Amino acid sequence: MQRRPAIDRLLRGISTDKIETVRDAWRELIGEGASSAQLIQEKLNTSAWLDAPRGPASRYFGVLLALLDEVDPAAFEKEVDRLRASRLHPLHRQTLELMAKRIGEVPAMHLAGGIPVFVASDIADRATLIADMQRWSQTRGVSLAHITRIDVIGREQGAGYLGKYNRFFSGIVLTWPSGPSRGIRRWWRRLGGEFTFYHEIGHHTAGHIEAGQVDTQEQEADDYARRMMANARPVLTSVVRALIWPFRPLLRRLAAAGARP
Repeated sequence: MQRRPAIDRLLRGISTDKIETVRDAWRELIGEGASSAQLIQEKLNTSAWLDAPRGPASRYFGVLLALLDEVDPAAFEKEVDRLRASRLHPLHRQTLELMAKRIGEVPAMHLAGGIPVFVASDIADRATLIADMQRWSQTRGVSLAHITRIDVIGREQGAGYLGKYNRFFSGIVLTWPSGPSRGIRRWWRRLGGEFTFYHEIGHHTAGHIEAGQVDTQEQEADDYARRMMANARPVLTSVVRALIWPFRPLLRRLAAAGARP
């Protein structure tokens, strides 16, 4: 049986919610570079986007644009210009304008393996955050293989998450307070950001496909983050362990009580 082209497997994976299929096809297309850019442009150059999106097709357009941007930013910019001049359905046009904001984006830095990191301009003390992330990425045991990009965005008031792992495309989104901080609050913010960074990498390393939705996977990601924190901050970790050691029996009882239906 002949294997489907990666671009077709990608779209089929989206339509059937097969995360592993999408992830593998995405990585294959990025690895193919310019040749995959032409295939993506062929998929975008159809009349399908003139009509109202239906079913899984509502997700195809944005995914194809995002992939083209990853594979060939110059081709992505030209494709945005071409699509703007076409008679797109209003919903697809909204998607296009949202994706067009990527044009001109410049990574704040690249981590090991060339992973681009984009930091929103409204983040306070960007220089310190960038230096911190560079250090976190070099922690012994951290595995960044196959992560496609990391975005740091402003944390809106009352936002329900500190970080997210994009299970389809192996990307990470971290949120960060926009306002400045000082003293112990600043130290605590940076410590929390470091733990979240490791936590989301933990989801990626473990191959989780339901990150944030399954308690056992959250525990695995937390365990990974704790190991990385111990590698990065051995003295602090030892002090914290020493402080909570006398309370371990109580903590175990509380955890057991919370797990009962």
